[in-house]
Amino acid sequence: MLKLLIFTCFFVYSHENLCIQDKYIIPLFSTKIIRLNINQIRLKQFNFERLSIRAKIADKTIAKFHNDRSMINKRFYLNTSNLTNDFQLNYKIYGSHMNITSMDYSIRMFTRTNYAHEINCSIVIFVSQPQRIIDKIFKIAIPYIIMFISIQMGMLLDIKILKELIRRPIQVAIGFIAQYIFMPLIAFAITKLFAYPAVYGLGLFVVGCCPGGSQSNQWTVVFDGDLNLSAFMSFASTIASFIMMPFWLYTFGQVAYLRHLKIFIPFLNLMLSLLTIIVPLGIGMLIVYFVPKSRQWVEKIFKTMLIILIAYFFIFGAIVNFYLRNYVSLRIALTAPLLPWLGFILGGCFAWICRQDWKRTLTIAIETGIQNIGIAVMVLFYSLPSPENSQTTVIPIIVAFLSPLPFYLILFYQLLQGKLCRVKKKLPPRISIDTLSKTTRQLSEFESEVAHDVPLNSAQ
Repeated sequence: MLKLLIFTCFFVYSHENLCIQDKYIIPLFSTKIIRLNINQIRLKQFNFERLSIRAKIADKTIAKFHNDRSMINKRFYLNTSNLTNDFQLNYKIYGSHMNITSMDYSIRMFTRTNYAHEINCSIVIFVSQPQRIIDKIFKIAIPYIIMFISIQMGMLLDIKILKELIRRPIQVAIGFIAQYIFMPLIAFAITKLFAYPAVYGLGLFVVGCCPGGSQSNQWTVVFDGDLNLSAFMSFASTIASFIMMPFWLYTFGQVAYLRHLKIFIPFLNLMLSLLTIIVPLGIGMLIVYFVPKSRQWVEKIFKTMLIILIAYFFIFGAIVNFYLRNYVSLRIALTAPLLPWLGFILGGCFAWICRQDWKRTLTIAIETGIQNIGIAVMVLFYSLPSPENSQTTVIPIIVAFLSPLPFYLILFYQLLQGKLCRVKKKLPPRISIDTLSKTTRQLSEFESEVAHDVPLNSAQ
């Protein structure tokens, strides 16, 4: 009876002290050491002389031991001469696929009479997104580059046109409908038409509900769109996201994808995103106010510099995110980019139907299709449990990388044709009959052009 009581007490002790209760997070492509500490004194108190430990990874496609060993067996004799020291077992584990698995290990303890007692333990292992040096450099560089670009964009803005957009926000209203009506419905239709799993479907739907991103301003400049309209639409869509994102996510998002999920809306990040739009543009406008000649300097080099930075993002982003090809099926990889591409088409067609000129139609199309991916990642990361949160953020990253693919092709074609390399000849401005999309200043210029073009004999 006493012996049974002793081993009952030891059983309770062994699970509390020999089994590790922590969860380990291992970045993808990285190795982490899991340490197992064993107290020799307590084992000796229960008359154990030696022990055998056998460990294995439950799913070797997710994580594996160092040197690709499938199982590790270790045997130890307790050190009777120095029982004050604990001995430590180190297991080097390499994360090879983003998911969840476990390291299962059994400890068999033997007495001098070969009586054996065995306990089975398990350590939960999460393999998260990679944290390589190249990943850190890419993520750290992005905010500073965007800030640098945004300041120069602010130097190119025209305060008079911005005031006119506030007074007559026709184009902003068109962009709002395209951004917050078309895009969520397109995302919903794609996920249902191509039978996305619920988690990945939610990922694409969240992207469709996000406001416009700063990348749209860059492409607007590259293709000679209306930068003033683009910047103002990004600002307006971010403000509208405080209402429209909760509306879509708490209705369609929960009912259509994960009813039991409590979706987190990162209002703080939305505020920060708003500041990243206002502050750099404001700094650029102040620079021009105090140093007016700086605008001419920026106009000469901005487009060339922007093309170089876009090439940097494309090449560096392809290298950093190349591993994502292993995490989605070919069906999802080919259909997820349909969200921004259809956004470009439908946003442009809607602007054309509303009688906007080509410059503003192009701007609205770009603003509609390019989303603020950072907000989508935050929503998914804090709304889903691990490891689903890491897996789902693959969808926004794929959309962010492939969204401007048509623009890359057009830009590459233009570079081959030499349209961006040679100096363009100055052509007389084309008179447009579109008056709804023109500002007051543009309308006055239009009237003066018509007056000059009328022949004297016709006037008589």
